[in-house]
Amino acid sequence: MTRYILRRVIQMIPRLLIIYSLIFVMTYLLPGDPVRAIYGEEVNRMSPTQIEQIKESLGVNRPFLEQYVSFIVQTLRLEFPESRVMRGQDVGDVIGYRLPRTLQLMLGGLLVALCIGIPAGIIAAIRQYTWLDHTLMLIALIGVSMPVFWQALIAQLFLTQSKYGVALFPPGGYGDGNLHYLMLPALVLGTHLAASIARITRSTMLEVKTQDFLQTARAKGLAPARILLRHHLSNALIPVITILGLQISGLLTGSVLTESVFRWPGLGQATVDAINARDVPIIMGLMVYGTIIILVINLITDVLYAIVDPRIRYS
Repeated sequence: MTRYILRRVIQMIPRLLIIYSLIFVMTYLLPGDPVRAIYGEEVNRMSPTQIEQIKESLGVNRPFLEQYVSFIVQTLRLEFPESRVMRGQDVGDVIGYRLPRTLQLMLGGLLVALCIGIPAGIIAAIRQYTWLDHTLMLIALIGVSMPVFWQALIAQLFLTQSKYGVALFPPGGYGDGNLHYLMLPALVLGTHLAASIARITRSTMLEVKTQDFLQTARAKGLAPARILLRHHLSNALIPVITILGLQISGLLTGSVLTESVFRWPGLGQATVDAINARDVPIIMGLMVYGTIIILVINLITDVLYAIVDPRIRYS
């Protein structure tokens, strides 16, 4: 297992270089004037000499290759310039403040997804082809089809004010960080993922249901609950773990939209603000750290395979 993890870490290096190169090219080709993005209409009162001096200090007037090499070196060191808009703050400051809030939202959404998706999938598989199965899968289909931002707007409309619904939750913001502000964004983020988990749990439960080892367990007279949890569900969890590993990136993407709608001060909201302000150092830094997080989560997902299913061995 240790050799496998080490090999996977080494394999991450060329992937990171390719992704970082794509990040640089995309941010380099962003339209707009970085000086105008920082100073706004004040640029109209500046002389050409002042504008050139500002571009020189920002490093945006250097040749493409020189900027690219500088970016790769800074990225490998995990060092980035200060924000062009938020003076005195660098990527580390932004991530140090925003990352815990995004992880808080993602963890809440993941708990909601697991608590809803896996039981719904199990019930639908046990009650196959009944009205309960059809109802749960119809709800799951609607959940998969509905965009996260639209689901967030609907929830905000009906669950945050009494004019059209009930005022159960605050309309947005972080407040003092208590669970009351977290519950609605986590519910929106989690129910979208729960729909996918419910569908894949049902299909894998039905697939495992016909396996011989379950017939053997029943023939031995084991309790139905033990058969369900120890033999049936544990063997059906591998595809679910795969979906969870793949959907972590979906949680990050969904958190961008959810944070924007609910004004949650996480990395998603910071990314949107940085793009609107054309704050290239912050954009690059957030995308770099996001890439590392996704690759690490994919590695953890592979390791979990061996923990859940002892038949899987890595060398």
